[in-house]
Amino acid sequence: MTATAAPQSSPPGSQGPAAGGIGTWFLAAGQTTGYATLNFSFAVLLTALTDPAHGTGIDRTLLAAGPTLGLILAAVLAPQMGKLVDRGHGATLLRYGPLVGALGLLLAATAKASPALWIAGFLIVGLAEATTQFETCFALLTRRLGPGARAAIIRVTLVAGFSSTLAFPLGDWLARQFGWQGALVGLALIAAGVTMPLNIAGTALIQRRTGRERPDPPDPAGAQSALRRALAQSAFWRLAGVIGCIWMEHAMLVTFALPLLVSRGASHPIAVMLAAALGPAQVAGRVMLMLAGHDLKLAPVTLWVMAGFVLASLLLFVGHGVPTLWLLYALIQGASAGVATILRPLLAAEILGREGFGAVWGALSVAPLMAQALAPVVGALLLGLGGGAVVLASLGLAAVALTLSWSLRAKMQPQP
Repeated sequence: MTATAAPQSSPPGSQGPAAGGIGTWFLAAGQTTGYATLNFSFAVLLTALTDPAHGTGIDRTLLAAGPTLGLILAAVLAPQMGKLVDRGHGATLLRYGPLVGALGLLLAATAKASPALWIAGFLIVGLAEATTQFETCFALLTRRLGPGARAAIIRVTLVAGFSSTLAFPLGDWLARQFGWQGALVGLALIAAGVTMPLNIAGTALIQRRTGRERPDPPDPAGAQSALRRALAQSAFWRLAGVIGCIWMEHAMLVTFALPLLVSRGASHPIAVMLAAALGPAQVAGRVMLMLAGHDLKLAPVTLWVMAGFVLASLLLFVGHGVPTLWLLYALIQGASAGVATILRPLLAAEILGREGFGAVWGALSVAPLMAQALAPVVGALLLGLGGGAVVLASLGLAAVALTLSWSLRAKMQPQP
């Protein structure tokens, strides 16, 4: 996504690190409720959706195909969303994307025994995800705030880390009170009635603070040249492998958190609590990284984080019937994912360089988006073999990511 590149100069009205003001916090809240209602809707309702007596009546694999195809659509549209942000339409995307997502959830709520309606609903949700997810939000903040964007983005990720903490208990309560159809309607109402107003207020406050925006011209030839050079490097593909493996691993474990934890011996209420703990653990990981300061070397931090993913999957695999190991799994998995979210652009800049970063970053982002898109279907197929198969696959993906990271450690040095 080209819009994620830092602008060559600060936009008009930029006021440094505090430029976002309270508008940034509104957007942070909007990202939290947005992810809770759109991105986590399938994961939090999975048990209710597949209930033999009161579920959708749709095969688990076809159910997983809905969010998978939606995320694939979001991945395909992501570069175009970046261009729209460059042209000054980022606020419009963030403002009205939640309404589109709400319509998709409402359509999915009508999909009793109808895979076609279910998939159509989540394709609409995928369109909304493309307009409202982190990439679009961060691109808008980068364009609007200039030097203040980094602080604003950190604030957004810290708050949005609680999206799963909100999503799992909320989805579980809605499903128990109103069934899966009522739960989807409830999530749709939150998307339209909470996320959309938060995004409208946040973008309006930031626009008021930063003044009139000047749209960018088309991508310069230099960015495309930088992209071609990056694609010719094996480091690009190894880094894409690291990011893709980790996001596939994490997406599978989050999507199927409830049945996986139940398969390891946890009761349903305990599984909900542990799944909800992933969010605060992500925030804790990000806070620890911030408190450590800017002197940490990227290579050892990256290797420790990748080792954390390996350890978390290992704990989940061996921790059948051991609540202490379940809790350690949730804390380590969440903290590792939280730090990895921040490391991803830092690794791209230091390994591949900063020239033409937007174009390179856009190409690299295909890996995590496609990984998250495929995770529900791959996880559903593996879950048919038992929860242990999903955990073993996650362990293997984490081990591959650790191995590839080790091969890149010499390149994790600042580039000019």
